[in-house]
Amino acid sequence: MQFKPLLAFISLSQLLSLASAAPAAELEARQFDPDSFKNKWLELHNNERTTRQLDSLEWDGNLAWKAQQVATQCNVDNPQLWGDNGASFNIARYTKEQAFAEWTATSGSFPDDRSIPWQRIVANSAQKVGCGEATCVLEGDMAYTVNVCYYDPPLSDYYTNAGDNVRVPSLALS
Repeated sequence: MQFKPLLAFISLSQLLSLASAAPAAELEARQFDPDSFKNKWLELHNNERTTRQLDSLEWDGNLAWKAQQVATQCNVDNPQLWGDNGASFNIARYTKEQAFAEWTATSGSFPDDRSIPWQRIVANSAQKVGCGEATCVLEGDMAYTVNVCYYDPPLSDYYTNAGDNVRVPSLALS
């Protein structure tokens, strides 16, 4: 019985310290830096392309807008596409790095259709990229992130001759 007031005091003081410290930290964590977002996506894409001696991609705000529209649908399996019928995009859940790793991991399936996410990244014809992301809620309060990147020109325009438009490391051919 003597401990109840002490426990109540400790709990109240912990709560007050959390309440006073949390908002500033949360605000900092929630700030969005568009340059950092863009630069991270370009870094991921261009590092993959550099290893294959391909030109760097440029950022395209219109493609990023389209990608953002798809990401905010929070529908990874059957998204409604924004843009022309030949839209060329990659979509995945979780962080940028995890999504990009998922796309590049498909390179082991080349030239099979399962490698299309990677082919979009390393297509010789690709010149521009724009990406978007959205935080989505699954059931209850479980959140996840959807990442989408659009490419121009679309890979579908060149898919029939993908062998000439994709440089494959010699190890992938053995």
